[in-house]
Amino acid sequence: MKLFFPFFLGFRYLRGRKKGGFFPYLRGSIIGIALSLIPLVVVLEVADGMIEGITRRYLELGTYHLQIHLDRNIGDREHQKVRKLLEDTLKIRQVFEERQGMGLLYSSDSRYGVLLRAVSPEIYNEDENFRKYFQIVEGDFNLGRANYILLGKEVAAILEVKVGDGIKVLTSKIREDGSFIPKVTRLKVTGIFTTGYQELDRLWSYIPLNTGRRIIPGENSSDFFGIKVGDPYNRIAEQAAQLASLLPERTHIYTWYELERANYKSFQTTKALLLFIMALIVVVASVNISSGLIMLVLEKRQELGILKSIGAGPVAISLSLLVSGFSAGLLGSLLGVILGLAIAVNINEIIWGIEYALNLGLAIGRNILAPLVNFTEMKPVKIFDPAFYLEQIPIRIKLFELFLIAFLTILLATLAAYLPARKAGQTKPLEIIRKY
Repeated sequence: MKLFFPFFLGFRYLRGRKKGGFFPYLRGSIIGIALSLIPLVVVLEVADGMIEGITRRYLELGTYHLQIHLDRNIGDREHQKVRKLLEDTLKIRQVFEERQGMGLLYSSDSRYGVLLRAVSPEIYNEDENFRKYFQIVEGDFNLGRANYILLGKEVAAILEVKVGDGIKVLTSKIREDGSFIPKVTRLKVTGIFTTGYQELDRLWSYIPLNTGRRIIPGENSSDFFGIKVGDPYNRIAEQAAQLASLLPERTHIYTWYELERANYKSFQTTKALLLFIMALIVVVASVNISSGLIMLVLEKRQELGILKSIGAGPVAISLSLLVSGFSAGLLGSLLGVILGLAIAVNINEIIWGIEYALNLGLAIGRNILAPLVNFTEMKPVKIFDPAFYLEQIPIRIKLFELFLIAFLTILLATLAAYLPARKAGQTKPLEIIRKY
């Protein structure tokens, strides 16, 4: 009985009497912990999905999963040998050759500098993930002829051209004396595309691989094999090391993480900062348990004095209050994690619902005020503009991290309960009884 007494007393203090409702002393602390955990769980589960969703677009369209750069002095025979080796490697899903270089596009109305990406005409048909993020706005993905070019939507708007129009591209070759030899090539626009990001639509233009080798000088270009593997997020560095051991010495292999390190670090830093701020809120909410227990001790001083006078030891009294603090932390953690998960899993629907409500409210307000105010055309409200973010946020549930958050929250709550529990255990029963 002595063993279970502290637990019985702790749960009794936590539950309270029926007329006082459930958790009368620690109700606010439990709700505070739960409310502070909700944004923490949502940020944790949604942030990783957003980072992966955003970086995957860069991976599938830009950097590939791995890039293999050959020495400029390597011969055609060794070049083909490397390609054959890559195509025969089982862990490699797809291999594409690419040459990149800067060029100045100009039409009769405007001019604009872009990154010319010379790729194989088959990349669109052969790479499913490329098609997933590469949307043709006008025309077709057609690089079947040497003079064809695909423009980003923003580039086409700047140049004021459409499918079927002709444009010119200016590239240059550097002589040994440092002077430039300009080269002008006439091209025909066969397609206008969008990647989902305006910054990429302003930067990229696609031309056939053979055309790129002809008009983009080798000394001004970047030539490489773009590699697609099964899972670019799972031990990509190890996959690169294994592949490097099979390649000739005059090759350099880079992972997508090395190529996109700055962007990825920026995303991770932002996530870490958000989690740190949310964690501080959880700490404050957990510490509130201490104030709740102090109020409980003040109100139950007479009862605690009587219990100690009939044989309840200091350890039993302290342990009972620790049980109350632990239980409050446990209940708040469970409630917060469950609600946070429910919001995170349905975050896309919640965002769409908020957008719908905002747009409906604006439409109603505009119609009411239309006789009095002349409104200009308003674009629909978008919380996350798909031009810069994602149309749908991927969700990644990480059970270990959720367990770790719940464990640390419960530990904080228990530690916050230690001081009032210790003080209650040291209370002298005779002094309390004399006052009452």
